[in-house]
Amino acid sequence: MLAEARAWFDTIKAHGLVPSAITYTTLMNALCEEENIFGMFEVLCKMEERAVELTNVTYTVIIKRLRKQKRLQESLQLLEEINGKGISLDEITYNTIMHCLCRARDMRKAFQWHNKMLLRNIRPSPVTYNVLINGLCVYGELKVADRFFSSLQNQNVGLTKVAYTTLIKAHCARGDIDKADMLFHQMVHKGFKIFVRDYCAVVKRLCTKNLTTRVKVFLRMMLSDGISLDQEISSVMLTAFHQVSDLNSKFELLVQVIKCGLLPD
Repeated sequence: MLAEARAWFDTIKAHGLVPSAITYTTLMNALCEEENIFGMFEVLCKMEERAVELTNVTYTVIIKRLRKQKRLQESLQLLEEINGKGISLDEITYNTIMHCLCRARDMRKAFQWHNKMLLRNIRPSPVTYNVLINGLCVYGELKVADRFFSSLQNQNVGLTKVAYTTLIKAHCARGDIDKADMLFHQMVHKGFKIFVRDYCAVVKRLCTKNLTTRVKVFLRMMLSDGISLDQEISSVMLTAFHQVSDLNSKFELLVQVIKCGLLPD
């Protein structure tokens, strides 16, 4: 298909027509999908030679590809170019830029771009907040992530389940099971559809600390919601009950494990 697209592109030029920015960008996106970064830059050079103005979509395509290839320095240089030209950007481009800056561990600049969105009356989406919260959690700014999350809640911003699960996993990794537990119950209260993998991070951390009374609360929640256990979470809980010699709970769990069609370890 890409070869056919190139042929049409050459036909357009052969007839003395100048391809539009949309045509160039579409071809660049196809080259990106085929991991042809050199071809993408070749098309970019042709755009510049023919004085075809790059659009925000063009920049988004380039930045996404550079980010995926972990060419962060080139991405950041491109951001400076965008900033200098004063190009009008959309929400998708802003999110791509912030994702790139988060990957570069430059959270200060990521939030500067978030503020630019607000100043230009571009409404951040839940994806925007997911990107920023994840960036803060990944690079150890968990207290800042908590404050940001709380401020969004106070503003009644419609956060997605991803924002909750990102913070829950970060607090579990940090060992703050109380905060993770609280966030988990908030997530359930919000009415999000919960899967067994969502329980896994909290249950694992509770089991590590031998907090089996709280493990049983989560087990009852799962069973009451009709969530089937999987092998991983079953094994973790069985081990925890065994370590504290809670044989009754271990037996009850074994019954549920067998009902779910699993084989106990």
